[in-house]
This record gives sequence, C-alpha cells and structure tokens, in this order.
Amino acid sequence: MTTTHVLALDIGGTKIAAGLVSRTGEVRAGREVPTDATGTAAVGAALEGLVDAVLADAAEQGVEVADVVGIGSAGPVDAAAGTVHPVNIPSLRGFPLVRTVAERAGRALGRRAHAALAQDGQCFAAAEQWVGAAAGAPAVLGVVVSTGVGGGVVLDGRILTGRTGNAGFISHVGVVLDGERLPGSGALGVVESYASGPAMVRAARARGWRAGEPGADAKALTADAAAGDPVAVAVVAAGTRALASAFLSAAALLDLSDVVVGGGVAASGEVLMAPLRAAYAEMAVHPHLAEVRISTSRLPRASGLVGAGRLGWQTLSGAAGGTH
Repeated sequence: MTTTHVLALDIGGTKIAAGLVSRTGEVRAGREVPTDATGTAAVGAALEGLVDAVLADAAEQGVEVADVVGIGSAGPVDAAAGTVHPVNIPSLRGFPLVRTVAERAGRALGRRAHAALAQDGQCFAAAEQWVGAAAGAPAVLGVVVSTGVGGGVVLDGRILTGRTGNAGFISHVGVVLDGERLPGSGALGVVESYASGPAMVRAARARGWRAGEPGADAKALTADAAAGDPVAVAVVAAGTRALASAFLSAAALLDLSDVVVGGGVAASGEVLMAPLRAAYAEMAVHPHLAEVRISTSRLPRASGLVGAGRLGWQTLSGAAGGTH
C-alpha cells in the first residue's frame, strides 16, 4: 500500500491530541486526552496510549502510515536532545519526548520509526501556510495570542526551526526599551508583557477597570472594549500596538508576505483585529512592509495537528530538520 498518512501529536497545557494527517492536510482518527501537568509517568503513559490507539485505528482501517511522527509541543524545545521545557507543563520538562514517541510508534508499526519535534507556534504557522489563511504564501509568520504569545515562521514552504529549534519565539521580541518585566521569565519590555490576555487584564485593572470584581478576564475586557468602555478601549489599543510593533520587526527582518493570528485575539474579532491592523499600517512606512497581509486563523482547533503532520511530511521528504 502507498503511504497516505503520518502520525501527528499536538501537546498543550490542557490537552494532548493525536491523529493521522494526509498529504493534503486532512485529519482522521483524531483522539485527545487531558494533559497531566504534574505527573511525568502519567503524561508518558498518555502519550504512549494515544500512539497505540491511533495506529490501531489505522491498522483496522487499512491505512498505511509513514515511519515518521510529527510532534508539536509547547516550548521552549531542545531539538538536539528531543525534549521540551514548557512553563505550563512541568511533567514534560526534560522528558525524553522524541525517543519515547519514536519507540512507541516503531513498536506499533513493526519497524523503526523516527520523530520530528517543533514548537506548537511553528506548527500553527505551518498549518496556516499549508491549508489555512495563508495557503501557499512565500513567507508567513503565525502568531497565537492567548494566555501567552507564541509563534513560528514558514519561509518558502519550509518550517524555520533555527539552531535550537526555537525560531519564531516572538513572545520575547522587545517592543518597549527597559519596559515591564514579564512574569515567569523576567524579560524586559517584550511583547508578551503587553499583548497577552493576562497582560491586558493587568493593565486594565491597574487603571481601575472592574475594580474588585472577581472573574473579570480577557473575554470580559474585549467585550467592554466592544461596548466602548474607555479604559478597555485604551488598554486594547496599547496591547495591539505592541503586537503590531513585534509584527513589524519580524516583517522587516524576514520580508514577510503574511501574518496569521490565532488564539483569543482572532476569536475576539474586529474589536482586537481592527486596532491591530490600524497600528501596523501606521508603523509600516515602506511599501514592502505595508503590503504584509494580516489575517485570522482558518484552523482554530485543528492547526496543531495539521502543522505537526506537515512537519512529519517535510521530515519524510528531507525538507525539514529535527528528526531523531
């Protein structure tokens, strides 16, 4: 039989998903389990169980699966060691992710298997450039803005992984010289300090927004901005301006054609996307920068698996690094 699918894994702070991804980006036999953020043994067992289950489904359905697995995970990643060190998943820090998945897949397939690892933001960008909002575009930055800010870059159809596997780490692009310190990392003036959901909520709270009210989150903030609340409008404008500044830096360095935005920003619609585009247009004074298209994700839930599948296919064809 002709190989028609690769196994893909998408590992996040709340769930781990697995599925088979075709050569044209369709996902089948998808499964997911909650992420155990504290127990290393439990998260390892969950990964092995998902690999077994999806490959058993493939065998039952007569689907031929390649001997390469694509893995997208919250980062930072260590591509050389095949490990990840995510802030929000302590159970995975230093866990032999690539080796574990490759060995389990090889056992299920009955032949030696390999695994390729990339950051989840890189997989998001790969999915959007492959079959999403920027399909076929030559130079794409994909950015997920939610509780944090993550991203990845695809140039000429190839996932840009970088020296350590962390290319596209846009959360730490500086936007304010000697600015606010990012909780958790201590970085000064980086975009995540201003543009993530929690960062904008903190800024609004500091200005008296919904003082003392429990449960006031980013969704409430964007709703108030849409309704015209002056503090919410001002905070959203500042956050999206910081994000636009980071986009401009990336566009200037990489000669981007497209930026695709996912996460809470995209889900909130024009209340955030309109000021984001306006701020970018104001700053992008050169024509090649002004021409960059800023769009929202077309793959809100499937992007992680699709992008991990894209990584698997590119690794199989030798177009991307990161195999172990």
